Amino acid sequence: MAVKFLGCLTMGIVPLLFTISCSESVKSSESDAKVSGLEGLTADQAYREMVSTEEIIRELTPSIIRLRRAVSDLALPGHEAVHLFAPAAQVVDIDITASHRSDPDLPIQHRDVTIKQTAFALNELKRGIWAALWDQVEYFEDVRFGVIRGRKLSPAVFETKLKFSGRSRSSGRQINAWSGYVIASWQRDANESQWKITRWETVSMSCLEASRTLFRDVLPEALPGPSEVERARTSIHEGYLRDVFFTGATTFAYPKDYWIYVLSWDSLDQHTSVSVVDIDQDGWDDFYVTARWGRNQLWRNRRDGTFEDIAPRVGLDIDGVCNCALFADFDNDGDQDVFIGRSLERSLYLINRGGRFENSPSLLDGPLPYWASALAAADVDQDGLLDLYISTYRLPISKPTNILAHKFLDEKQRREFIRRRGEDHPVFRLSGPPNVLLLNQGNGRFNREPQAGGADLWLNSFQGTWSDYDNDGDPDLFVANDYAPDHVFRNDSGHLVDATADLAGDELQGFGMGVSLGDYDNDGLQDPYFTYMYSKAGTRITEMFEGLERRMYEGVTGNKLLRNTPEGFRNVSGDGPGQMQVMKAGWSWGGQFGDID
Repeated sequence: MAVKFLGCLTMGIVPLLFTISCSESVKSSESDAKVSGLEGLTADQAYREMVSTEEIIRELTPSIIRLRRAVSDLALPGHEAVHLFAPAAQVVDIDITASHRSDPDLPIQHRDVTIKQTAFALNELKRGIWAALWDQVEYFEDVRFGVIRGRKLSPAVFETKLKFSGRSRSSGRQINAWSGYVIASWQRDANESQWKITRWETVSMSCLEASRTLFRDVLPEALPGPSEVERARTSIHEGYLRDVFFTGATTFAYPKDYWIYVLSWDSLDQHTSVSVVDIDQDGWDDFYVTARWGRNQLWRNRRDGTFEDIAPRVGLDIDGVCNCALFADFDNDGDQDVFIGRSLERSLYLINRGGRFENSPSLLDGPLPYWASALAAADVDQDGLLDLYISTYRLPISKPTNILAHKFLDEKQRREFIRRRGEDHPVFRLSGPPNVLLLNQGNGRFNREPQAGGADLWLNSFQGTWSDYDNDGDPDLFVANDYAPDHVFRNDSGHLVDATADLAGDELQGFGMGVSLGDYDNDGLQDPYFTYMYSKAGTRITEMFEGLERRMYEGVTGNKLLRNTPEGFRNVSGDGPGQMQVMKAGWSWGGQFGDID
């Protein structure tokens, strides 16, 4: 997973945030820096206060984990957390009524949860905290507490706002999803060895109830036997990670020169993927799985609810460093061909010849790129032939000098990359390898379009997506970039024009990791959804400082759904009334529209 600029205090990332904000956004940091709730402090003092706050939160983390265990045991405090509470801690508890409210759009019920108006001492509550919740729960499948905010009220008193979420089963096998917020006040004891909870105030609690899930895992039923299920589920990379972190060494079954360019445990530039294709044109969907390490798998649908791997039979069991695959009829002969995007090796173009796939580099006017992260096909110039956009990703901060290796960039590209690196920003704009637009010349032949109207970008692009946002009949291009703004290119008669500023202003400032489009409001216009990063730690920290650059906030607040309007794209995501609540999805890697229900 990519390490973002607010991901972890221990990696020295917060000093980077503070250095950037003071050097670029707040020119006179000693006089201009403001901290929410800490007015009057200089920038340096504010920074120290922020670090102190985060250190206390880290100190409280084992206690918060015990709270999670206690809730899982249906007892709060219970034996897991009894030592965390002062005996006379004040508690604002909940009541749950038997009433339900049906949702007009979904097959779920809303349970009514009310907050009591009076606080009670913990030692007066015979059944402890949240007893009304235990009455509704047979067992929890998942319980989580997250620290949304923390602040020091005095040297010995600390207040946290906790987000609670849980998924449980009732005695009637109903599924319940719980969500709430708690203000917990902690006081350090006299010898400063332990924090005790002196007040537990439930601020809000909600519950959604359903009779069944929308999906269930049927893989064991769909594959021929246990060995195939294990093979399908096994991650060689996960095994490498276990070896490296628990034994300090491992044996890699790949060329040693790979490790010149990547860390053995690093997956930042390498990902697995799934592609759906009717490989044998029998009317049933098959699927292709690419592997970071190990051989790719092509699972053919046997039309009885089961699948078999036929990748070796058709020449698609490619070994390792494959990030993505895109099947389409690129030579217009009626069957599915495939481009396969790779990282440490050049990407591949394979033509389907009678059911077997053959590598066909002679159909290209030049070699395909390394570090391909995503593939997207569309008829850009409306000539009846599918063209291809290849997104590439290789951060210069991960073994940085090695992207300059002749293996990955030719001499001209090396010079251009070095020039662009000289203009980089350490967080908001990091150069990467150029993206590639291949134009189909017919009979499966492709030529590379130089610069592609600026869509080569030279950034770190996780995904490019084609969609006709302006309904003029040709596909436009959306590109999600990590460590750089995202881009939108309008297609003007086969020529790509950067329309980002006109359409979205400065909305596309997050760490872009995916983009998809769909007509969420059924108005006939395609609306883009960009997947970014929501970080509780990042949000806590940025909220402490007033007057930071907008980009500092944008980098941690989560995903964005933009409504397509005649005036451009308007952000409609958020937590408020009438807003689409699609932001806080953690560190997201991609989204997809679909009529699931």
